[in-house]
Amino acid sequence: MKKRIEWIDLCKIITMIIVCYDHTIQSIAPDEALKNSFFIGTISFHMPLFMILSGYFINPKRMRTDKITTSCFSKFKHLMVPAFSWYIIQCCLFREIPEVKASLESYWFLSCLFFCFCILAIITKITTNNLIVFTVACIITYFTPYCYFVKINFLMPFLAIGYWLNKHNKYLTWQLVLPILMIYIILYQHWTFEDSVYITPIRFHKFSSIIPISHIAIFRFAIAVTGSLSIIYGCILITKYFKNNILIKKLIHYGKYTLCIYTIHFIFIKLIKDFFNKHLWSNDYPLMLFSILISALIIILSLSIASLLRYNHYTRKILLGDF
Repeated sequence: MKKRIEWIDLCKIITMIIVCYDHTIQSIAPDEALKNSFFIGTISFHMPLFMILSGYFINPKRMRTDKITTSCFSKFKHLMVPAFSWYIIQCCLFREIPEVKASLESYWFLSCLFFCFCILAIITKITTNNLIVFTVACIITYFTPYCYFVKINFLMPFLAIGYWLNKHNKYLTWQLVLPILMIYIILYQHWTFEDSVYITPIRFHKFSSIIPISHIAIFRFAIAVTGSLSIIYGCILITKYFKNNILIKKLIHYGKYTLCIYTIHFIFIKLIKDFFNKHLWSNDYPLMLFSILISALIIILSLSIASLLRYNHYTRKILLGDF
């Protein structure tokens, strides 16, 4: 069994906590969330950071030796089977009619990651040059017609950065990260929610629209990369100097279960959203603290449910993707 990389597990759980908080505050009071500087800031990098961490483990050599169907089916079982399964559970709990588009949209990050892996699996069969593989993949996905429910246009480059980070992590030093952090802080001063891929996606209706859209895309890419690398280096330092700390050890341990938390926590997010659609949030001041407490509770409940599901052979595979 391969030894886990502690800083990656720490980075995964910290990012998952941020994602859960963002979803929680957005579900409780969506209008007030847009006034929350922490929410706006983390939106700029949290999903790209997950993509970078996923790209860290990409193995083009193995993709070349395996059949395309083998590579894609392996990722389908791990990513899409639990995504579809939890979507069906959502439909049953909230009395909704299942739809293919909605199933991809509910867990759009997993859908995006799956399609990215499939594209890479195909391109690796064409060339042995990994730089060309990722360059072609980024170009193809950038000019692919926009699909809201996978956002593949935006996130593919971050897989490439994750792969690069694995091969050249020796360059990730404080001399590099300090100016990167400064750049992020500067970019953050100009960052708004409207700049995010959720509001201003990559679309190409006509050739003349490429330049203005590319301008936003470059800004979005730069703030995501600088924010992500700053968090990553912070996690590397923490695991280097504080890995024996009880809290850090616990966080590293739970970093193994971020896929479980991600898939399960949406059930609770939907419950919260339905509740606050009927009972509007009226007090702005404790909103951030309340969201932190609720998101912590959601993570604890998600981990508890995942722990129970691991005891059964079938639920472990179907609901947790542990094949």
